[in-house]
Amino acid sequence: MNLVIFGPPGAGKGTQSKFIVKKYNLHQISTGELLRNEIINRSQLGLDISTEINAGKLVSDKIV
Repeated sequence: MNLVIFGPPGAGKGTQSKFIVKKYNLHQISTGELLRNEIINRSQLGLDISTEINAGKLVSDKIV
């Protein structure tokens, strides 16, 4: 089963995903979490996107 949850930042996608993952024993991939980890690890990608993410903007589809 594949589920895709869309919504704006702060809409509760991650919160709801955690409930679904636990209830149905699934795995979760979060593009936002992946991008934030790049910033934490100070990779080149993280440095390129940090200004946009920290300003609450969306990272372009091309980068994602």
